[in-house]
Amino acid sequence: MSVTWLAAAASLATLLGGWLVLRVLQGRRSVMRLVSGLAAGYLLAVTLARVIPECFEQGGEGAALWILAGYLLVHLVEHGITPHFHYGEETHQVEGRWTGGLALLGLSLHSLMDGMSLSAAMSTHSNLGVPMFLGILLHRIPEGATITSIFLVRGHGRRGALGAAGVLAGAAMLGALGQGWLAVPAAPTLGLAAGLGLYVASSDLLPEVQKEAGWKSSLSLMAGAGLLLLTLWLLPHRHGG
Repeated sequence: MSVTWLAAAASLATLLGGWLVLRVLQGRRSVMRLVSGLAAGYLLAVTLARVIPECFEQGGEGAALWILAGYLLVHLVEHGITPHFHYGEETHQVEGRWTGGLALLGLSLHSLMDGMSLSAAMSTHSNLGVPMFLGILLHRIPEGATITSIFLVRGHGRRGALGAAGVLAGAAMLGALGQGWLAVPAAPTLGLAAGLGLYVASSDLLPEVQKEAGWKSSLSLMAGAGLLLLTLWLLPHRHGG
């Protein structure tokens, strides 16, 4: 399957997250927390088991610096550009005139990186494309829910809130297509993707599912990791990219 179709599917997951907030999940934070746990488990597993090894295979020891840069860049985007940010449903009035727009800008940069990561993974010819796609797909659902929730609280209405999720979907598509058009090397792109994956899984998604009391949070996390193991069994690592 081409990167265009996979990027489109992952982008639509952002809109799905927004739609779920509007139609289903308002006031049902437990469900979204468990989705976040599933995404965290998968994203952490795929980053450690597949993306980081691929980074070193493609870029040697210098890949470690790109991974670190990706981790720090995501922190800057989420907490430097955006004054108020957390994953999950926004339940209180957000202060600051430009908070919604800055959150959209920060998450758009994040979405751009997601798209570039998918395109780079597809270019390796090592069966990394599908595992990367699933990782992006899963965490874009809570990301779409997050931006939609922020825009609802800011009073933009349902159409404006879903439009914000659409902007993130478009940014992901632009990143996927732009990475190929600009011929950006795969090694640094995957390094940034690995840093992004580690940060989003451990600092964004995991704190959300940990708010869920009892065994459900652990089960959702383990289910995400188990999904990666199933993916690796079906699509084992292949050298030659």
